[in-house]
Amino acid sequence: MSPSYTDLATDMWHTMKWYYGPDAWRGYVFPDSFIDEFTQHYYFPLQDITYIVYTAIFLTLIRSVFERTTLKPLANYLNLTTENNQKFPETAWKFLMSACAWFYCTYLLYYRYNYYQEPYLIWDDWSSGMKVPFDIKLMYFGRCAYALHSLYAIFYKEAKRKDFYAIFVHHILTMTLILVSYAIRYHKVGLIVLFVHDISDVLLELTKLLHYMSVRQGGQKYPRYENAANSSFVIFTLSWFVFRLYLYPLKVLYSTGVVFPYRTHDKDCNLYGFFNVQLWILLVLNVYWVLFLLQFLYKISTGALSGLQDTREHETKIENKS
Repeated sequence: MSPSYTDLATDMWHTMKWYYGPDAWRGYVFPDSFIDEFTQHYYFPLQDITYIVYTAIFLTLIRSVFERTTLKPLANYLNLTTENNQKFPETAWKFLMSACAWFYCTYLLYYRYNYYQEPYLIWDDWSSGMKVPFDIKLMYFGRCAYALHSLYAIFYKEAKRKDFYAIFVHHILTMTLILVSYAIRYHKVGLIVLFVHDISDVLLELTKLLHYMSVRQGGQKYPRYENAANSSFVIFTLSWFVFRLYLYPLKVLYSTGVVFPYRTHDKDCNLYGFFNVQLWILLVLNVYWVLFLLQFLYKISTGALSGLQDTREHETKIENKS
């Protein structure tokens, strides 16, 4: 099954008309009915939430130690400019974490399970409270803990950027999607969501690292790093459009918005609107960040920028919060 954007729009419209037909609202009282539906399928033991919180605290401590003992000395050793010296530890941390998460997710989808190859069949064995395999649970808990850690970091460790509120919403949305999809056992499609999004994060942070290393103290330039950064940026741009704006809507949103209600309707699986609204908000954020990408490309083409630069950053000195 290879739907198009037109298929996504028309099929989802027909699905919503069917799913939310007159009979769907008979006896429905908001918010009581929604709460009943939610609690009927929601299964997330307090012990699991505790694991996530502890892991987030652990990541925060590890980051502080790792930056102090490894990343900052490495930035000094590379003799980076003052501005890039401040940016390097944060970017390197994000690169390492996003790379580990994406490669592990890739391993799960390509070597352990066939969810990515058959995203429309993953609902067939769904059941409320079904057991989540340990390797998927590990991915979920680690990714949610990292989102919680990142939420703390944007307030207390990282420089504030123009898209601060979008980043804030993104972290909240990420945690909500992970928690809800795990609790109502939509973990299979959740893995695909993580897979198609995390690859762009890996390439973005890699591009920034290479760019930082292209200029050293005293204005000394290393063209090979800048050339590598330019190549990485091209791949990052392509990945954003392919993974986030093509595969995400046509593999994930079509599966959750069209296939999901038909294959689970007889299993009394609800929360169709609640879950899909969050996924569509994520798509809106992806489109929003494309504006920064297009802004950057426009400045490059008009000569306003002579090289790579994060257009999200305010034109002020970056404050080191660590």
